Amino acid sequence: MNISNLKLLPAAAALAMLCAAGSAQAGAYGYSYDNIFGLTITNPTGVVTVASTTNISRSTSTLNGASVIHGGSGTLDSPQAAVGAVTNGENNFTKQGPVGTYARGDAQIVSTQFPPFPPGATSTQAVNVAEAHLDTAGTADASGRNGSTTGFSVNFVVGSPTATLAFNFLADPFMQVFLNNDVGAGSSATANLVVTFSITNAAGATIFNWAPDGVVGSGISGGTESADAANLNTNLSTNFLTRGNLFTYDPTGCGAPTGTGIGTGCGGTFTALTNALVAGAYTLTLNAVESVDLVKVAAVPEPGTLALLGLGLAGLGYASRRRITA
Repeated sequence: MNISNLKLLPAAAALAMLCAAGSAQAGAYGYSYDNIFGLTITNPTGVVTVASTTNISRSTSTLNGASVIHGGSGTLDSPQAAVGAVTNGENNFTKQGPVGTYARGDAQIVSTQFPPFPPGATSTQAVNVAEAHLDTAGTADASGRNGSTTGFSVNFVVGSPTATLAFNFLADPFMQVFLNNDVGAGSSATANLVVTFSITNAAGATIFNWAPDGVVGSGISGGTESADAANLNTNLSTNFLTRGNLFTYDPTGCGAPTGTGIGTGCGGTFTALTNALVAGAYTLTLNAVESVDLVKVAAVPEPGTLALLGLGLAGLGYASRRRITA
């Protein structure tokens, strides 16, 4: 290539090359959602008496070191934890999508069986979301939590040595992660999903634990499982090597949530029964957590791009000198 030909390169084109090489941006996106509804806890055999109930709902978000935490013990509807360009309102659990730089977490216990809320409720519904997007290099994470320290726990006294507890519910989990093609090495996007039930006795020993994993008979101890529609304890992730691909987790086939995300028209069925419980005091804990974690590293220009940029700058300098001498 004859360097003299660069005098024909318009200055605007050279500047465009500079901008394209030096300021291209890429996105990192993560979304994790779950809607647990129709949850009933019954005792098919024996006598069980509810002693106390604690409901906890909490949401968190962090964007480039700035954090927000809302909710806690005694909260049924945690305010949305939002940082950055959040446009979805509180209790809107649908996707905001990969637009702007933000992190948000939201959690709501819509209804409870223990105690009945709203009055007359006979089942529990808990909805969580965590979502974040990075347009520029940085880090973000978010979580929506209902259950255990982030939901409800029920203490009960078993009045019969042959008492059992039965759990029945539906769930509609959905996750997505994505990294643009031009993110830098070290970039990652991860969405996480956790749902567990556990029963401990007065001595603190766990005598029942259920972590639905999509396989009937697996993920349970101290009881039996008869329906397990999907893995509710899993994650979805992408990194630099798998960039440019949208990954989706939709095991029930319900698709991304619509409306505000609290509908009960679609979900997979989950059912379990404890072994016989001896008389005594117990604590039942439900833990439901959705979270996302993003890291976006700026891409390093490739040698070919740097060479092209250098030629463009050289053309600018040459054209400028020609104008001066003329």
